Amino acid sequence: MKKSNILKVGAVALFAAAATSGITSCTAEDILEIFANALGIDSTNIDQHTGYDWDDEDPEHMEDDINILNIVDDDNDDSPFVNNQTGSVDLTNYLPPIGDQGQYGTCVAWASAYNARTYLYAKENNLSKSQLASASNQFSPKYIFYALNNRSSCDGSYFEEVLGLIQQKGVATMESMPYTNLGSCTGNPSSSQNTNAANYKIKSYREIDMTKPSNIKSYLDQGRVIVFGAKLGDEFMLADQSFNYLYQQTSFNYSGMHANHAMVIAGYDDYKGPNGCFLVVNSWGTSWGNDGYIWVDQKYMCGGQFAFCGFVMNGFNDSPQTSANKVVNPTAGIDLIPTMLQYNDYDVEDDEDSDDPLWRVCDYNVFNAGSSSISASKDWGICLLYYNAYDANDYGVLLVDYYSDDFGDPGDVVTEWDNSEASNYLGIQSSGFCWNNIDVAGGVSVAGEDEDSYFSWPFRMPEDLNGQYYIVLAADAFASIEESKEDNNYLFFTADDNNTPINFVDGVATNVNDGSKVTAKARKVIRPKQNDPSPCQTMVTEKNLNTYSTDEISAMLNLEKKSGRLKAKALAWQKSAQGQVVMAKAKTTKR
Repeated sequence: MKKSNILKVGAVALFAAAATSGITSCTAEDILEIFANALGIDSTNIDQHTGYDWDDEDPEHMEDDINILNIVDDDNDDSPFVNNQTGSVDLTNYLPPIGDQGQYGTCVAWASAYNARTYLYAKENNLSKSQLASASNQFSPKYIFYALNNRSSCDGSYFEEVLGLIQQKGVATMESMPYTNLGSCTGNPSSSQNTNAANYKIKSYREIDMTKPSNIKSYLDQGRVIVFGAKLGDEFMLADQSFNYLYQQTSFNYSGMHANHAMVIAGYDDYKGPNGCFLVVNSWGTSWGNDGYIWVDQKYMCGGQFAFCGFVMNGFNDSPQTSANKVVNPTAGIDLIPTMLQYNDYDVEDDEDSDDPLWRVCDYNVFNAGSSSISASKDWGICLLYYNAYDANDYGVLLVDYYSDDFGDPGDVVTEWDNSEASNYLGIQSSGFCWNNIDVAGGVSVAGEDEDSYFSWPFRMPEDLNGQYYIVLAADAFASIEESKEDNNYLFFTADDNNTPINFVDGVATNVNDGSKVTAKARKVIRPKQNDPSPCQTMVTEKNLNTYSTDEISAMLNLEKKSGRLKAKALAWQKSAQGQVVMAKAKTTKR
């Protein structure tokens, strides 16, 4: 087992040990030997290189995963969306042999490239263990460090830069760029190595919640390994073949105070130990731990003292399992496509709210590109929503435009209705609500046959909304209509043509125009054809390569619709004080 001179141990303790031994001048390795001998521990088995630069990570601006199969609360065991976990999973059949990072701080590259990227490639191609022993089927941590081009040494990197590199440039195989002769990691890959790497990009990477064992297990049940960062203590550093499982770390004499390290979770066993354990894959060779692996107690893994961040990769063949990014029913004669979304000043003469930057106006339209009419009896709705650019599960409802024959006479477009009717049909008391007892014919928009028609509706942004968000108009927000295609139900609104998120401070957009009087460019299509995309179909651009795809947002909203949570959130907004004020002022105006 190797030694190194980067051990981050308390200087006072080390020099005290040196002084006690009578040595006045010695190397770091001498001091380590003295310190280890004082406690009767073999120093050759306690100093391992790590190399995870947690301080450089920016988790607030990394997209959280939308775990479609485990989107509900862990406590809701009766939910049909909870993934049925099996009790144990072992994904190591698609992992390469245990690697050894040697005397370099390259753990993030080993976890992300050598282990996790190799796993994804092996799973996609159903590689055997013998095939995984070949360097042509393994991915090179050395390529990562050389391709980063900002290294002054081989000591340290972080997940965002490494996973981002694999997404943008790919990663070369070990055959193309062996993990040898790293030097100071200041070189550059050759053109042939970059060409090789470009064949092995990933579609995206997502941060996951590491605080719940059931959440981690849901990914493993789906056949997805997890790269994660951990805080190391002496029990971990000293693990050998006799080590059963890690359930605590009581000292940090040899690892440094919470030394940060990157590894991979590749399985679990609910019957190992009192709480079950996760199977962790390391990069310190086979003489450490159980042939390079270690079991970690599930509660300890998620208790805040060990794992503190985790990520999953998505290949180009991966897609959310409930995504609607496809033709759903080719024979359906209905296809709703939002054709316009504009976010304007609220400027109404003699209205005191005209000077309030929280009050906005949404100009919008939705087109039925099919040939069949949509009956008001379908009880369907259009919603304007906002969602966090880095945590799409953080979303809210701004408007609800409801189409139903349960109120009024055919052809009615009404902004006021009886409170008792509202309570009977939607479970709310409302002083004002936009509902429409109209059928929408094929080839016609909800705003009418005139190509220039649209609805204009005032609303008030939540004053506690802070952060970076996208706004999306969702047609058929309650999933009431069977359509030929459903991912084109969404029209996204962004700060600019680069699809930059809108930055809100206390509900006011700060990066569109002057931030107080916001007028954004309309996105408009007059008469789309059936199954056409919406005018702004995706947020993904070269500058926002890792942002949520249409697949992901579509899958999330479809699941929210099917589960009833989207409707519940819309109704909760209507019952709120803000919703009541907005609906009381709401008007529909054809222009």
